Amino acid sequence: MTLKKLPDAEFEIMKTIWSSSEPVTSPELTEKLRRFLPEKDWKPQTVLTMLTRLEKKGFLRSEKKSKERAYYVVITEQQYLSIEQESFRNRFGNKSFSSLVKALYDGEKVSEEDIKELKDWIDSI
Repeated sequence: MTLKKLPDAEFEIMKTIWSSSEPVTSPELTEKLRRFLPEKDWKPQTVLTMLTRLEKKGFLRSEKKSKERAYYVVITEQQYLSIEQESFRNRFGNKSFSSLVKALYDGEKVSEEDIKELKDWIDSI
């Protein structure tokens, strides 16, 4: 299965799940989202719909526990971020490290400290 970039709302849900202890239920997740991301109107049915989508996409699995479904992570945060990084590199860096750095550069003066940190990092790999 090929994983694709998640829409923002689904990514917010996954970030919340990744930072939670497993398993998580829909009501628990809805409450956490409302607490940590109050600017969005997190309705229980919306969260449940997104959890179902994330399960179909292979990011989560669920088990029925009494009246609720418990959701477990299938794709870790690090696995997903690797997919995102590769996608970003392919789109903006033409698979070239120097092209990627140029794409990230915003035109501001780069400090000597930043240059030293970058050189030290390059020397370490």
